[in-house]
Amino acid sequence: MNNPLVLILDPRGNIASGGKDVVARHENYAKELLTQGKASSLDLKVFSAGVSKQSSAKGKNERVITISKPTFNSYMFAKKVHKFIKINNLNVKLLVAGDPWESYWSAYFLNKFLNKKIPIQIQVHGDIADPRWRKINSRNRIRFSLAKLALSKASSIRVVTKYQAENLVKAFGIEREKIVAVPVPINVLGKSASISERPKTIGLIGRIHQDRGIWEFIKLARVLNSSSKDFKVIVIGDGPSKDKFLLKLSSVISKNRIIYLGQLPESELRKAWNRIGVLVSMAPVESYGRVIRESLIAGVPVWATASAGVNDLMDNCKKGEVKLLDLSKSDTSLDKDFKTLLKTKVGSDFSKRFIKENNTYAAKLASSWINIINKAK
Repeated sequence: MNNPLVLILDPRGNIASGGKDVVARHENYAKELLTQGKASSLDLKVFSAGVSKQSSAKGKNERVITISKPTFNSYMFAKKVHKFIKINNLNVKLLVAGDPWESYWSAYFLNKFLNKKIPIQIQVHGDIADPRWRKINSRNRIRFSLAKLALSKASSIRVVTKYQAENLVKAFGIEREKIVAVPVPINVLGKSASISERPKTIGLIGRIHQDRGIWEFIKLARVLNSSSKDFKVIVIGDGPSKDKFLLKLSSVISKNRIIYLGQLPESELRKAWNRIGVLVSMAPVESYGRVIRESLIAGVPVWATASAGVNDLMDNCKKGEVKLLDLSKSDTSLDKDFKTLLKTKVGSDFSKRFIKENNTYAAKLASSWINIINKAK
């Protein structure tokens, strides 16, 4: 039998389609597992999904193995995983489910097929316990009910901030001892070159979708435009609502003040930060907020709606570098907040602390996996 294994299940294919950075992150997890678990030689594999799948005889030495097409059918995905495990005689000691839905139930069915009780850690990246998350759409309300059942059965739950953990305890009645808070490590590009004066621009970065608060962003642009018409909007990203969003935005402010840069690679995004005066994040629910952290590292102040991720960020930066955005405030107050943020100088303290902490996340996650395995012995 092969070395003991931590197996991550990803039936929707988020990891396989995540690119080189995602694969590199999991290679780092594997390195930490091996370092901390030398006696047992723990390894890490990811069974994911993609456009083309590998046969069970191929790719067994890869970190991320594509075994099916992206699917919501947990039962069938678990069947394929079971077949791969049996053919390759894998010694699975821990199952990591990337979400409390398809991934968890894939792990659940896999345990049934293997006739074992391998412990399961569920990773919850979104703040699904925030009541506002359920209100976004009916799909989220259904997923909330499914998550309640899954989380109660898990051996461990990994979240990304302490505020997200507190929300889970309140909403689902989960024992706090079952939860470990470890953010997802990000590839820190380093602080952008300092500029003497921030440009009068608003930056919107990320997936362009209704659940990211993009229609509220339109309202903000309209309010600010009523006070001043000399700012520009820089949009970076892509998504299913892109065309509709850009059309509505151009009805609020003139097209020559809208700069759409599309989806940018990291190297180009680093250059783009110097063109942004204030980063705006209007996602109604944010568990962590990768972009808002990258913004402060780049020296750009953040204007964001309240959420678990924003609260956590405000705990770790200087007063004024992040300001809460509340559309119920008067037009005059919102315009004043925008102008105040444009004058805000973001120091290097946050960047230094974040980089130091960010370098520990892979080790902390690996440690949580080892602890779960040891408790199950």
